[in-house]
Amino acid sequence: MMKPYSFLKILAIFITLPFIFFSCEADDINGKKPDGTASYRQTLFMYMPWSGESIYNYFLKNISSFETAIENNGGLDGNALMVFISENSSTSHLIRITYGKGGCIRDTIQEYRFNSCDFTTAKGIASIIGDAAKQAPAETYAMAIGSHGMGWIPAGTEVSTRMSKSKSLHPGVHLTRFFGHWSDNNYQTDIQTLADGIEAAGIKMEYILFDDCYMSNIETAYDLRNVTDFLIASTCEIMIEGMPYAKIGIDLLNNDYKSVCEGFYEFYSNFGRPCGTIGVTDCNEVEGMADIMRQINGQYPSGVENANDIQDLDGYTPTIFFDFGDYVSHLCQDESLLAMFNEQLARLVPYKANTEKYYSSLTNKETTISTFSGLTISDPTRNTSVANDVKKTNWYYATH
Repeated sequence: MMKPYSFLKILAIFITLPFIFFSCEADDINGKKPDGTASYRQTLFMYMPWSGESIYNYFLKNISSFETAIENNGGLDGNALMVFISENSSTSHLIRITYGKGGCIRDTIQEYRFNSCDFTTAKGIASIIGDAAKQAPAETYAMAIGSHGMGWIPAGTEVSTRMSKSKSLHPGVHLTRFFGHWSDNNYQTDIQTLADGIEAAGIKMEYILFDDCYMSNIETAYDLRNVTDFLIASTCEIMIEGMPYAKIGIDLLNNDYKSVCEGFYEFYSNFGRPCGTIGVTDCNEVEGMADIMRQINGQYPSGVENANDIQDLDGYTPTIFFDFGDYVSHLCQDESLLAMFNEQLARLVPYKANTEKYYSSLTNKETTISTFSGLTISDPTRNTSVANDVKKTNWYYATH
């Protein structure tokens, strides 16, 4: 039975390209200064669980792309980079990558042999994060998750239009990525499980970046509000190539969210199919938004009469992921309350960027974006695959 909180269709076992650790100095490889204190300002933990064969090679390219950013920068600016990657459903590695003599050096720290799906449990996630933190102690930590994604949707949920994913085997359809394994429920993890794992590790992330589809949604942000300060993700499907790490890698290491959005926009504006969306959510502002949405939903308990006019940001029929700001503009007719919402939304999503259109492999179409707030919401969905689950999310409980 699904637990009554918001979820993410995520995490497969971790792909076997081990966790990558980068250190700025070739001789700063042990993770600690002589006095025993943390030697890194921040450790970025790249988390690449098993998500199927089709995406694995792109994970490898992502790692090489990040290495390009580090080499072009001449180091990691006092930060470290760790990567956990699964080669297949049973074998994963933790790798530390350091920088020295003009290049990056990969050092395999640990091999994991999984006999079951322990990595999809909070205990397993906590253990892997703990292993990475032990190897690269830092003042702060951040996490970048590369996988497939289905937003807050519970693991194991079958969305009917996902069957059109088979179109990806046909010419002309560009592959996209999402969180977890797109078809095997054994390698999917709920968002709350991820949050519980991070909390059990005793670490609060500076940010969690999802290099996956549909992860920039208010339901996910609410579930992660206590384990990360910021959420960086796409509202829509993201191309299989993922985040342009060669362009934004150093910005990620230095928590420069504005530059991350600018680099992402520049890359996808010049992509073969110029489609890309990104939002940076300040999770410290999520509770404030929940308070306002509780007032709005209390005043308009019936919701919107017609969701067809709301900006959709997915390829599903009926729509699952709607633009958050546009939804509330249709829902709330109280000008003062709507003004409060928009002011809080500006604080909640300080940085965002979008191309003129977004792409979905489900339809193999590009759709114009008329309004974009950097976050989605699923409250108005009529999609029978998830309509009941929406009302079981922590966000829904907090705002209705």
